[in-house]
Amino acid sequence: DQSDQSDCPTPLSWQQVLAAFEDQSESWEIDGELGPIRGRSIGRGPSLVFLNPLLGNWRLMALAAWLLRDQFHCVLFDDSSLLGRWPRIGPGTLDDLIEDLWSVCRERCEPRVVLVGTGLGSAVGLAALAEADDRITAAVLQGPLVATRLTTAERWLARLGSHLPGRLDQVPGFRSLMIHNHQPWFPPFDESRLAFAIDVTGELPLRIAARRARRLDRLDLGGCLDQLANSDKVPPVLLIVPESLHDPSQPNRTPATAEILAHLPGATVEPLAGCGPLGCLTHPHRLTKLVRTFLDE
Repeated sequence: DQSDQSDCPTPLSWQQVLAAFEDQSESWEIDGELGPIRGRSIGRGPSLVFLNPLLGNWRLMALAAWLLRDQFHCVLFDDSSLLGRWPRIGPGTLDDLIEDLWSVCRERCEPRVVLVGTGLGSAVGLAALAEADDRITAAVLQGPLVATRLTTAERWLARLGSHLPGRLDQVPGFRSLMIHNHQPWFPPFDESRLAFAIDVTGELPLRIAARRARRLDRLDLGGCLDQLANSDKVPPVLLIVPESLHDPSQPNRTPATAEILAHLPGATVEPLAGCGPLGCLTHPHRLTKLVRTFLDE
């Protein structure tokens, strides 16, 4: 993070932080309703559950969790598809991911939790809010999604990938595409952090990545928003809009945030300048500062 230098500490060395996180966090595995789920927990305080972006695993969230460990019991996990004994190649739904979330909450968290979701994880968090029954005290959604649709080519590739062995890093052009999409948002003083993101993402099995992508085809959370709009008690919601998504003329608005605000006018919106889709990894200090301020208020 290069902005706000006066109140930002020395930039993180992700190697040292990740090593410390893995050494000090608790590694665990539970039997979820849909299969085994593996995760990590660190810190003390109210339970704060991280929901992963479309690609990658919990390691992409570790820097942010490390910064919040003194104030929260941070819980990170990978969905049950990664450890499933019988790989499922169907498109899947958000219901699978929500069920994994509730399994983790029952086994590893206090009765009420705070959610921090990124990308696909933000869609899971928004859908979970609609059925939370007072189990969620607040939600932080970075790059929130409400309605998405794959192109014809993307749909075809996702269906094909659902049947193929191997990992993402074995797909021709994978590394070049990652650099093109993410390099502008990574700190120039720490080029190794982008390499880390590429390595972590590339380890994802191709069939799992394709199945996750198919969850975004014809995604529509309008019904969840209607349900929340008609609810008597909606937890506080923070919408974080990375620069990679917003219109420069309206830095705190996207079609998704506009739709959420139309249903939840009490939600808070904060832009995050210079940030792309992996804010937990690229701008952990600024992101966690927004989270702390929001939850303290």
